Amino acid sequence: MNESSIAVTAVDPGDDGAVLRRLLVEFHEWMHEQAAAHDVAAYDVAAELAEDVESLAGEPDSWAWVARAGGEPAGCILLYGETDDLAECRRLWVRPDHRRRGVGRALTRRVAEAARAQGYETLGLTTPPWSEAAQTLYDSLGFERTPPYPETRLPERYHDEAIFMQLDLASAVGGATDA
Repeated sequence: MNESSIAVTAVDPGDDGAVLRRLLVEFHEWMHEQAAAHDVAAYDVAAELAEDVESLAGEPDSWAWVARAGGEPAGCILLYGETDDLAECRRLWVRPDHRRRGVGRALTRRVAEAARAQGYETLGLTTPPWSEAAQTLYDSLGFERTPPYPETRLPERYHDEAIFMQLDLASAVGGATDA
């Protein structure tokens, strides 16, 4: 499978809301397992999921996408406008059966395109240190490691364990925004 056979579509809550929710549950369950395995602060699956659902429903500058491969839900990603210049992507999730097939790259590129189209100059994200595949993906797309930035949605209790990264959308050429 290559990236061109992956369909990334904006979530229509009426059509894709249940699909997005299931993908987010999977993401949070995985984070809970990984946090426990790496002795990271307790991770509350229900609270994190509720925060995602509430923020997507209640914030005008929030978006979600679902990737499908062969018509089957393969992953998701969220985007939030944090300031006039900074957007933050969150919850990149690719189902295990779809990893290493370009799904994460397609989702991240789509989010970068959307952030640029909305007028944001920078796309930020956080990723856990144990998620080496995600770090490799972000590095390949031109994201650079940064100190924690104050606009992040990541609770401060996780800052010591997280890797912060940003992409300059104005200078991203051929990387994250080239799809």
